[in-house]
Amino acid sequence: MNNFDIRSPVFLTYLFLSLLVGVPVFFLVEKSFFIPLVVVLASSFLLILIMIRVAPGAVLRSFDSIPANEKQFPRLHNALEGICVNHGLDKPDVYVIDNPRGNAAAVADKRSQAVVLTTGAIDSLNLIEIEGLLAQLIAKCIDKRLPKKTVEAFFLSFPFIGVFVDNKKYVNDVRLEDVKGAELTRYPPGVQKSLLALKDLGTEIEDAPKSTSHLWLMSPKGLNTEDTHPSTEERVSAMEEL
Repeated sequence: MNNFDIRSPVFLTYLFLSLLVGVPVFFLVEKSFFIPLVVVLASSFLLILIMIRVAPGAVLRSFDSIPANEKQFPRLHNALEGICVNHGLDKPDVYVIDNPRGNAAAVADKRSQAVVLTTGAIDSLNLIEIEGLLAQLIAKCIDKRLPKKTVEAFFLSFPFIGVFVDNKKYVNDVRLEDVKGAELTRYPPGVQKSLLALKDLGTEIEDAPKSTSHLWLMSPKGLNTEDTHPSTEERVSAMEEL
């Protein structure tokens, strides 16, 4: 499985569970260790598979978001559908967070994707800026690694894993998503304006788990946090060359 990378929080959790269950078993078993070892590894593997399956839903629920009704958010749905139709892409599910700040995120499993936007972004950005924002979210959705990133966000939420692994390794992906988003809209200034508009609104999402930071368009922990996102100025400046 792609998720079982020795450097990933998924594999580290597997090792932790195996040790947690295995050590007491080995002390209690008086004869061969082979059968208990197989049982411990198999049971830990099964538990990890279950956790991987529930991870995307758990991450989405951690945002405290609700489905975005088309009648309530027609401009949002129309803009998103327009981008998807123009590029032959499936429209992701849409969720909103009742928050005056400006931010958005994308999550996925192997079968579907979902985008999440704050009501602050939806209400405050103009059409060009909304299209730029949605294009960047679509760029996240078409990244084949998004399901893996979503699963990792779930496992990073465990304190015993977050201590050893962080989500800084995806910081360069943000730059690539900016470029891809600009390509999808064919109008880089729209993406630039969307980033600046979100910055002006403030990007902090107080309840967003730190483990999910790499799933967000802007850092949910504040603009001064560049562990998982380059500065807004750097991102806007980079698109001047497009």
